[in-house]
Amino acid sequence: MERPEFDITIDKSGKLKVHVKGAHGAQCLELADLIRDIIGKEDSRQLTTEYYGGDAQVRMNVEVRNRKGQG
Repeated sequence: MERPEFDITIDKSGKLKVHVKGAHGAQCLELADLIRDIIGKEDSRQLTTEYYGGDAQVRMNVEVRNRKGQG
């Protein structure tokens, strides 16, 4: 089993960004919550493809239009 890792970045304005690697789904959220509890602040949260792991399904809708004078 892969061991989770954290990429933690603090920019010049003090904004914190945490990227959890090696964890998926509920475990990813638990680890992100742990960092939030330590730091004491969370402005926003963005779930990445790693969160969804291999369980995610992709649904795509494609619409093709033929314009007059083209193709």
